[in-house]
Amino acid sequence: MIKKIIRKFIDEHFLIPMAFKKTSKLQIMSSMDSIRYIIDHKCSLSRFGDGELDSIEGKGGEYQHPSPRLSKMLLECLQSDLPNHKVAIPNHLNHYDGKPKQGFWTNYVVGHHKKFLHWLSFDKVYLDTQLTRFYYEHKDKSHCAEHIGLIKQIWDGRDVVIVEGAKTRSGIGNDLYANAKSIQRILGPALSGFDRYDDIYNFIVNNVSKDKLILLSFGISATVLAYELAKLGYQAIDLGHLDIEYEWFRMGAKDRVPIKGKFTNESEDGHNPSQCTDPRYAEQIIADFS
Repeated sequence: MIKKIIRKFIDEHFLIPMAFKKTSKLQIMSSMDSIRYIIDHKCSLSRFGDGELDSIEGKGGEYQHPSPRLSKMLLECLQSDLPNHKVAIPNHLNHYDGKPKQGFWTNYVVGHHKKFLHWLSFDKVYLDTQLTRFYYEHKDKSHCAEHIGLIKQIWDGRDVVIVEGAKTRSGIGNDLYANAKSIQRILGPALSGFDRYDDIYNFIVNNVSKDKLILLSFGISATVLAYELAKLGYQAIDLGHLDIEYEWFRMGAKDRVPIKGKFTNESEDGHNPSQCTDPRYAEQIIADFS
């Protein structure tokens, strides 16, 4: 008991403040400013969270097994500086209010800051990875409607190609993309999507025009695919779990509940969704690499 008290005191008064003193120098835009930047500059976006940062070190997970090539591509993307592409990292990395709290990101910063600071630049301005996490993690939800309304402006009137896992079904059953001009879909594996990365990349390059907006809901592979496509002049945006967040927002969810018909990886009961019977979904699929 005494050891736990001492450990907690050391963490709260020394280790946590020292770690955040270093990471607080990182320049990360707010979520809303990040969205406005994408709208104003029509740039591509690659988002890094803990999974992507861990994968750089070659660690695998439940949804993507390790790959040396993927690790190398992620690090190149993280350290890139293309004029038409932005890298996003979590705003949690440089936000510490001085209050002793032991949340996930506080522990992550303390345990990993030396590693990821070695990869990042204090001179670079990053967007906020959490721009697509606009609902569940926020205690104050009064901003959510404005937030998602701004995000929807990104694809307003655009021809959109969605790259997603076979069970993701982003936008099906809701109006997330109702203001897009058209929707097409390219499907990849529900798990370990990087296994079919080359097939998906080559299909896009050979079949998708650069005036179309590519939206990616494809796990860690989305991070590198957005960057590689930006090199060629495409606008490709990694949306992560935006569709699930939108579903939770619409229902006023208090917990990470599974969404019917959609792979919901953050819910224990959401890994085996029912089949999609919406005929529009099948009509939108232009390639299936699942």
